[in-house]
Amino acid sequence: MGEYPNYPDYNGCPDYHDHHEYHDHKHDDHQYDHCNYDMIEAEMMSMYDPLCHEIMHHVRMVCDRYDDPWRCPCPTREMVERWCDEVLYSWSPSWYSAEAETQQFGRRPLRSLVLALLIFELLRRRRRIYR
Repeated sequence: MGEYPNYPDYNGCPDYHDHHEYHDHKHDDHQYDHCNYDMIEAEMMSMYDPLCHEIMHHVRMVCDRYDDPWRCPCPTREMVERWCDEVLYSWSPSWYSAEAETQQFGRRPLRSLVLALLIFELLRRRRRIYR
């Protein structure tokens, strides 16, 4: 078992090199034998907060409309900023106000979240193309 002093949640978790079933492919009943990237992504995406799921719907709509990973592998910062504005505009829940967010927090954490989700989606769309 590995010990991770800086990450207490991992204490007691087996290290992969210590875990005999991880390397022993004779065990067909091991839970990760039939995993693929899509399954892992779906499982991890289910851990998002419901707000992130709501925003991701709009992120994907904007990416479907504007993103072309074949013609533009790496969008410019200006493009991503415009797409972020469009996500915020199309999502715009009744309780959200950019001005109130800036006054309350001194910065725009929700915009930062949307930018992070947007970049994640852009990278996800390029993963199979450029690997």
